[in-house]
Amino acid sequence: MRSRSAVLALALPALLLAGCSSVAITAPTMPPADELTATATVLQRTADDGAMLCAGGTADSLPPLCGGPVIAGWDWDAVDDEETVSGVTWGEYDVVGTWDGTTFTLTRAPVPTSEPTGNPALPTPWPDPADQASVDRALADYGQAMTADAGAGTTGFLGTGDAGGRAEVDVFYDDGTMQAEADATYGADVVVIDSALRPVERPGDGADAG
Repeated sequence: MRSRSAVLALALPALLLAGCSSVAITAPTMPPADELTATATVLQRTADDGAMLCAGGTADSLPPLCGGPVIAGWDWDAVDDEETVSGVTWGEYDVVGTWDGTTFTLTRAPVPTSEPTGNPALPTPWPDPADQASVDRALADYGQAMTADAGAGTTGFLGTGDAGGRAEVDVFYDDGTMQAEADATYGADVVVIDSALRPVERPGDGADAG
């Protein structure tokens, strides 16, 4: 499983796709009320602010800087391994909950993650790199779409980058719509849509039928 690349151009506010791209790019539909999971930094700036799910990258500072949707049901007294500096509290957690397009609502107790969410390893080149012209065209199209309406919402892009033979596009949530559209537009194995929120695996998922 490939980790999110450190070379991605991460945007702390989440970004929505807009119409300046040379291709029609469709935002994903809202997910059903099924459980989704993410590994991310959770940060709360002040006692009056809600804890945020920072799925789109964290600035390397003390305290860290990041942004994201509010997490309903978060309680720092119920978790371990948090840090507080200058009134800002944060930690890295595996979270499970539901997403309504605005708020992430916890459905299970958060667990401190053993997987670091900051400064990921540099990408390993793909053994079967896509045509570079196709990768460059996809990155240009997604880049135009990202900048067209910066800061518009929380269900769009988190970053893009050339991941050693693929155009890698980080998004907050994709139900498969964006990946299917990318494959249809640029061909298979050119664009990789990496969704921060992903379905929770349940017992029996992936098992052979019968």
